[in-house]
Amino acid sequence: MAYAETRDDKLTGLWVGEVDRPDAGKVFRQTFPTRKKAENYEAFVRSVKPAQMKRALAVRLPARKT
Repeated sequence: MAYAETRDDKLTGLWVGEVDRPDAGKVFRQTFPTRKKAENYEAFVRSVKPAQMKRALAVRLPARKT
C-alpha cells in the first residue's frame, strides 16, 4: 500500500511505493509525485518473477534532490 512521505512529522507531497520481496531478499522502495503512480509501481514489482527481477528493475528513476 502506497503511503504519503513525511519528514519531521510534515507531509512532503510525495508518495512512497514500497514492496517487501523476501524471495528476492530485498525491499523495493521508491518515491513518486502521485499515489496512483506509487501504487502502479507496487503492482509492477509484485508481478515480476524473481529470476527476471534484476533485469526488469534495472531502470531506476533519477534521485530526487533535497
